[in-house]
Amino acid sequence: MGTAVAFDIRFQWRHGFYGVYIIVCAFYVALLHFIPELYQEKTTVLLTFSDPSALGLILAGGIVLLERDQGILDPLFVTPIRIREYLLAKVCSLSVLSLLAAWAVHGTTNGMPVSPVAFSLGVLMTSSFMTLLSIGVVARCQTINSFILLSQAYALPFVLPLLGYLNVWDSRIYLLLPSEGTLRLLQGAFNSVSAGNYAYSLFILIIWNIAVYVWAKRSYEYHVLMNVGRGRGK
Repeated sequence: MGTAVAFDIRFQWRHGFYGVYIIVCAFYVALLHFIPELYQEKTTVLLTFSDPSALGLILAGGIVLLERDQGILDPLFVTPIRIREYLLAKVCSLSVLSLLAAWAVHGTTNGMPVSPVAFSLGVLMTSSFMTLLSIGVVARCQTINSFILLSQAYALPFVLPLLGYLNVWDSRIYLLLPSEGTLRLLQGAFNSVSAGNYAYSLFILIIWNIAVYVWAKRSYEYHVLMNVGRGRGK
């Protein structure tokens, strides 16, 4: 498992993902310095929400497509590595990148979060969910264009709680979505998180992460591993 995570981090570094995120973080920091103090909290939470979501959703799929184009998957899955290790390595490596980016931006602009554990868990579990969602989608795609379109369609329902956060439209349906838990944890950047919000947020995010992991694993086994030797992921 550790070897798989290290391989992913080296792959991401070699292809410039860390360099890109340094630029992205610098842009976020510059942007937040121009935001009036009245809107700082909401803007920071929204940026923090969108960053692990975008990183997990777009980069994970892009990495899998890149690995496929470079012919990495064929030799990879004739090694002892299992699909479980492959998926968790992607989750760990991208979640670390996302957490580093979130802390860099928030620490530079707002200092230490009021509830650092809640803030960190919100970033990590959102990145994990979006990474697995992305892999489940990209397994069904052959081109970057089809992946972008399909991933946005899959991700759209999960951004609905933003409407409630922005006071556009509120609904109890949001409580069924993992992103509602994410928003409650990310507000730990500026406020203490109650025990009830902690419990709810962790519960909904864990349930959704488990569900999307099972779905991503099955999608990958059926749509990808069938071409490189089925049964390796078991």
